[in-house]
Amino acid sequence: NWDKLDNNGVTAMIDVKVTPEREVGFNSVAERICRFSEVTSVSLMSGTYDLSVVVTGETMQDIAWFVSHKLSTLDQVQSTVTHFILKRYKQENFIFSDPYEDKRLVVSP
Repeated sequence: NWDKLDNNGVTAMIDVKVTPEREVGFNSVAERICRFSEVTSVSLMSGTYDLSVVVTGETMQDIAWFVSHKLSTLDQVQSTVTHFILKRYKQENFIFSDPYEDKRLVVSP
């Protein structure tokens, strides 16, 4: 059961398809999404979806609530696809579990 997991929160990547606004394109809606406290990054993307939004929450339910009550209710948002991060292997050049890492304890004098 996901509710019983002891963790440091949940992160999700959300693909967002939006309707650009005349004269400002995607900037207006992207700037509005940036203001939500749950959002850690927003990027304009090429491909099927327009924006990639990374959000954090304490539980998966927190993120689901954010998507259904805050993000998807914005007038310019056409659709969303939410991807929950289950395990990180590498982030910002830090490898979380490097099989080649020296596992020996440091010896101190």
